[in-house]
Amino acid sequence: MHIVHYCPTPYPIPPTGYGGTERVAYWLARAQHQMGLRVSVIAHPSSQIHNLFPGINLIPFVEGKDLLDLLPKDCDVVHLHVFYKDPDRIGKPYLVTEHGNRGPEADLAVNTVFVSESHARLHGRLCFVRNGVPVQDYHYSEAKDRYLLFLGRMEWPHKNARTAMDLSVDLNVPLKMSGKYPPWVRPKLWGAWCLHPFAVSRNVERLGYIDGERKLNLLARAPFLFHAVNWHEPGAIAVLEGLASGTPVLVTPNGSLTEFVKDGETGIVVNNYEEAREATLRMLSFTPEEQARWARRCRELVVKIEDTAAGYFALYEKVIAGIPLSTPSEVRPTAARPITVVLKTGA
Repeated sequence: MHIVHYCPTPYPIPPTGYGGTERVAYWLARAQHQMGLRVSVIAHPSSQIHNLFPGINLIPFVEGKDLLDLLPKDCDVVHLHVFYKDPDRIGKPYLVTEHGNRGPEADLAVNTVFVSESHARLHGRLCFVRNGVPVQDYHYSEAKDRYLLFLGRMEWPHKNARTAMDLSVDLNVPLKMSGKYPPWVRPKLWGAWCLHPFAVSRNVERLGYIDGERKLNLLARAPFLFHAVNWHEPGAIAVLEGLASGTPVLVTPNGSLTEFVKDGETGIVVNNYEEAREATLRMLSFTPEEQARWARRCRELVVKIEDTAAGYFALYEKVIAGIPLSTPSEVRPTAARPITVVLKTGA
């Protein structure tokens, strides 16, 4: 089977720093190559996947070129990772992974696949393959240091960096935080904690977008990862990375998070600031034995990329056989389901 991944985004594959969609495409293409499948990737010209894994074919995406101009003639199935208008005109079996949340007016292709069960349900569909992570890529540690860790785009309010900073100031615990902007330059976005600029600058370390050994070490040594978001989380890449590192995750029950995090086993699910504060204190006070026990569970129970690759392979076989992945009875909801919990600041 010759699989062609179409991911013509501004970021290379694999990405450095930011790049959730690209990271998923990289992990999946690599796992399929290791399964003995033939894999091509249409992506940013600076991508290095073909050098890292000889045998994977990189087709550089050229601005102005259409997929049909680049598609190998012997392709068996096209895996789209971005929106492509009228995919039926490709003339090949295809599926498209929806990596984000689309509005009710969005035109979803019949062979759209979602990255978690709740993600599919939000869009009125049933077909999903959960995101997985290559566990072997991540450092593992049962010993933990004392800091809070936030990995995400802190400038997006729904990622809820604000509450992470509140916990840091409230509990006087260092916070290591990725993101583009220094937190103290946007008071209107972040709110009341800006009244305590010295406490913030003392506790909060802005990392920028990180990758490589620095990211792996931070994930492995963190007592937990903060991911208590205020939106319908589709596939939780940062959560998977934390779990693969043996690090439990603090989450809200929004979107897919309770599919990936087992409350009391691989993380703690919270519904308000008081619960988040209590959970933070609890995880910071774990004994070495408790840290080791939680770390082992996280590593063992995380969804693995091999499971994701197997799930997609089954769907490739369906679309190659001409079987659609959704039916006319599957319709979009007229309005998005409300967020289960909006975790607000404690200030």
